[in-house]
Amino acid sequence: MFINKEQVKRQCRIELDDNSEDVLLDSYIAAVEQKTIAHLNRNLYKASVPKTDPRGLVINAAIIQGMLLLVTGLYEHRGGDIRYGTVVYFSVF
Repeated sequence: MFINKEQVKRQCRIELDDNSEDVLLDSYIAAVEQKTIAHLNRNLYKASVPKTDPRGLVINAAIIQGMLLLVTGLYEHRGGDIRYGTVVYFSVF
């Protein structure tokens, strides 16, 4: 994983000791990381790119922040909180 639950909880303003949403957050983290890799069409690496992967990319702060923003969007708009007639603009790329 490139982002962790603690980072996500801080981003979403969830108390670090509140474990009630952990399963949901784990699923959002996994989905966002998969979507990011698919969108970039490149494998991501934490430290260095293997020579066998010429299109690999070392993850950077911009990608991490984008992932955190996407997880926050999924968490805040997970359903049931949008009233009839409300327009919400949210993109997953």
